[in-house]
Amino acid sequence: MLAAALAALGLLTSLFVVWLRVTNPTTVALSYLLVVLIVATVGTRRVAIAASLMAFFCFNYFFLPPVGAWTIADPGNWVALFTLLAVSIVASHLSTQVRRRAQEAAAQRDELARLLEELEEAEVVRRDAELKSALLASLDHDFKTPLTALTVAANNLDASWLTDDQRREQAEIVRSELARLNRLFQDIVDMARIDTNAVAAEPEWVQPAEIVEAAARQVEHDLAAHTLEVDAGTDQALVRVDPRLTSAALAHLLENAAQYSPPASTITVTATTASLGELQFAVRDRGPGVSPQDRGRLFDRFYRGADARRQRFGSGMGLAITRGLLAAERGRVWVENHPEGGAVFTMAVPADSRTAAALEGEAV
Repeated sequence: MLAAALAALGLLTSLFVVWLRVTNPTTVALSYLLVVLIVATVGTRRVAIAASLMAFFCFNYFFLPPVGAWTIADPGNWVALFTLLAVSIVASHLSTQVRRRAQEAAAQRDELARLLEELEEAEVVRRDAELKSALLASLDHDFKTPLTALTVAANNLDASWLTDDQRREQAEIVRSELARLNRLFQDIVDMARIDTNAVAAEPEWVQPAEIVEAAARQVEHDLAAHTLEVDAGTDQALVRVDPRLTSAALAHLLENAAQYSPPASTITVTATTASLGELQFAVRDRGPGVSPQDRGRLFDRFYRGADARRQRFGSGMGLAITRGLLAAERGRVWVENHPEGGAVFTMAVPADSRTAAALEGEAV
């Protein structure tokens, strides 16, 4: 850097003396000062001071009378000479200070960004720990409760004093709790498959009503206390989707609607083929709806809102599984509150659609 600075000053001096023959001391001094400022901006303080001294000597030897000598005839030129030196040194010092402070500010910014990143990572770790703790507590409760009910019901079935109606009631409890346990195990398996990207779509031609029926069968115990109202259209249109993944995702929405709707209320399922090549299922419940603070995280794994935490069952996996299963089909899911009350969960899956007659004609 020092060599470049000295070369620039030498080149400028040659330009003024040999080619341009500039003799105005003010023009020369300002030109030297400009070079020194540039050097101070990009170089170190020592290089800038060295350039200032070089400019000092060149200005004295080549431009102040008597030219070509180190002496100065006019005392006023001493003032101009040392003014150039002083201004050059001060300017180089200030430029170096500004650059150093800019470097310190950049270092502080980088340090602040690093600290913020560490805080975010710590927050993620803390949130994951809370989620895992909540999951373990929820799973412990969700396993123990049906197991306790199964134990009590199984022991009651051995009692000789039970009437036939009471035995049927205890047997129904056993079936219900076994179905709940099976559903919980299936949720854990589905979540593990989603985490390992082991979910692959296998599309085939089906009717939307068949997907609704398959989903309802998966959660029939949860829907037993509700009225299921289905609007899947009256035509014979077929859609090309993975019926297994789609019905499983819809089953979780139905299970969620049954869990947060009052007993004996109606759950409405509407199936439509959108104009953009999508099959959509909208599930409306008659519950309290979704609060604004829960809407953004409702599909996060293990997340349970304030209303959900008051429920007896639920590990917070259902809606996250729905999103994961739909992702394998390049689908999506979202939630809105209905104007007349309750929440509407809508899932959309890309799908081709045809009539049954057209498909049979192609097969022939």
